[in-house]
Amino acid sequence: MSKQSLPKNYTPSVKDAEWFLKYWSQLPNYSNQEKALDKLFKELCPKNSCLEDVLIKCSALNDFYSTNIFDVHTMAEHIHHLNIDERLDQEDYTLINDIATVEINGKTHFFYSFATKYCSHHLPEKYAIYDNYVEKVLLSINKKEPFANFKKEDLKLYEAYMSVIRGFSQHFGLTRFSIKQLDQYLWQLGKWYFNQYGLTYKYYNREDENPFQQKDIRNKFWYGEMLFVTGHQSVGKWKEEGKDWLRNANDSIKQLATKYSPEQFGVITYIYSHFEKMCPYDNLNWIIEY
Repeated sequence: MSKQSLPKNYTPSVKDAEWFLKYWSQLPNYSNQEKALDKLFKELCPKNSCLEDVLIKCSALNDFYSTNIFDVHTMAEHIHHLNIDERLDQEDYTLINDIATVEINGKTHFFYSFATKYCSHHLPEKYAIYDNYVEKVLLSINKKEPFANFKKEDLKLYEAYMSVIRGFSQHFGLTRFSIKQLDQYLWQLGKWYFNQYGLTYKYYNREDENPFQQKDIRNKFWYGEMLFVTGHQSVGKWKEEGKDWLRNANDSIKQLATKYSPEQFGVITYIYSHFEKMCPYDNLNWIIEY
């Protein structure tokens, strides 16, 4: 189960935003995906007067972001009929809810996050992206250090949402960052602390140097987690490696695995594998203290 709040001592900062932005740029699947969408939305299909263009953009967004638009064609027709181009340029925030509200098979659906993504990829400096991770971050930070007067339901009113984003930026001295950069920072921050699979890092917290003494067992765990994160290891791969390890593991390792999600145990598997290669003759029983 994911956590429900950020660490008590966490405060948004330029340094942390820069860390996440650098991390984002080093992830080929994210950065290349963004480049592909930029080319599609800004070069190949910048307007929305042609249904085929809208359909291609809806399909790409739905696939890349897993937005769960189960009837992409109906959504594309809906957007096409709205004639959105002039309203987009005018920064008409009511457009978000108009795009989000669509009838499919006689039932009205509200695809709010998708609508913000669709507008953002046309004009990323005018429209911030709404996401559940971002929502959790904003609510958690505002509870600890109020920067705007809002409730959870207000974030589904797009004009209010944009006001909250700007208030967050100003309050924490982050105005040097663009709306798009704030999107990337907030989403990654939310994914770090509110991951739905319980994937967290118990010891590494984006520090430049290991905070634990060399003889402290936490030193090894910090180092392993740091390598996992900065090496952009595949969670899916190590999740499967963890399953393989458990088939012939001793009872202590099997007991350890019961305490964590498969994804979290994948990180543990990576740490064990790394030290097994680096120190093949060492006793690695310390791994059960994770």
